[in-house]
Amino acid sequence: MRKLFILLFVFALVSIPVIAQSKKELKEQKAAKQYEAMKNLITSKVYVFDADWISTTRGRRINIASGSNSLAVVQDSTKAAMQFFGEVNSIRFNENGGVVFDNIMKDYQVKFNDKKKNILVSYTVKNKSENYNVSMTITRSGSTYVDIYSNVKRNVTYDGVISAIKMD
Repeated sequence: MRKLFILLFVFALVSIPVIAQSKKELKEQKAAKQYEAMKNLITSKVYVFDADWISTTRGRRINIASGSNSLAVVQDSTKAAMQFFGEVNSIRFNENGGVVFDNIMKDYQVKFNDKKKNILVSYTVKNKSENYNVSMTITRSGSTYVDIYSNVKRNVTYDGVISAIKMD
């Protein structure tokens, strides 16, 4: 009986690292699949960012998940309609107060960081009276930070998720 107990104990000690290693490998494989899927989505240039939070330069963080705050990229065009809470450098009449554009992108760049498994996207876009620099940091799971710099408004950061545009 004692030999059986010792044999089971030794077997348990030997099998724990094998199980732990395979769980780690499974987690790494899942992360690699998520990252590859996100790379394919960004490379397709047909995706949408839905914002849940906005952070201003003064450190305010506001939940905007209940509204419709999105930024879409479709091939060479981009369209955004998002709330803005922050400082305005110059006031122009007949403009809305949000971040709104629907135009062709310029200088679209994508950088893949395979080591950290994140993606950086940047481009510029104009509307009637404003120039925007858009910079996105996208994680393998789709969590995204979008920094928007304007020549009229102070920069803001939006937190949300990137996903594929659902074609009807």
